[in-house]
Amino acid sequence: MPRLRNLTGMVFILIVLGASRTGAKRSGPFKVCPGCGDPLAAAAAAARPPREHKLAGSTPLLVQGEPCGVYTLSCAKGLRCIPPPGERSPLQALLQGRGLCVKQIRTGPTERPHPTGEHTHTFLCAPCRKLLNSVLRGLQLTVIQWDRDIYIPNCDTRGFYRQKQCRSSKGMQRGHCWCVDEAGAPVPSRTGEDAVLPCDGE
Repeated sequence: MPRLRNLTGMVFILIVLGASRTGAKRSGPFKVCPGCGDPLAAAAAAARPPREHKLAGSTPLLVQGEPCGVYTLSCAKGLRCIPPPGERSPLQALLQGRGLCVKQIRTGPTERPHPTGEHTHTFLCAPCRKLLNSVLRGLQLTVIQWDRDIYIPNCDTRGFYRQKQCRSSKGMQRGHCWCVDEAGAPVPSRTGEDAVLPCDGE
């Protein structure tokens, strides 16, 4: 009889543990992404208020004040995901899901000065701008999923190369970076201890 009681207790514990694990996996607001699997995110999601739905049976949306990012669910209509105020690395914050859903503020389009006359010719003939134009002509307007990475030159406002150039990233893996001069020729550089590539004048 004591063995039966122990066995019944063991089965009960296994059922409770199994149910809590499957429930935690379903309740999180995060999409499945490579390298994701934070058990704390699932626990925090269970304490959040109910989410807004677009249509019956559709994906839930994040409400105002909820954490968001590139790999999370979308913010509800009228909200947008922004990095926390004062964030030193806003893109990194969004990649890591540390943004916040906030009300979208309508602003007018910012006008940028367009090069005119003689400056237009210089701008279009600058080495970085020439390469950028040829790369953009080669890309199609479809979703690109290649095994190889893409190099899109990083040009300054005059059409010359910025000192730090990088290949495209793949998911959460950062692309290879190197330093160049204004004409695009590689210059010697060393990666810092924090894996940051310091290019002079950056």
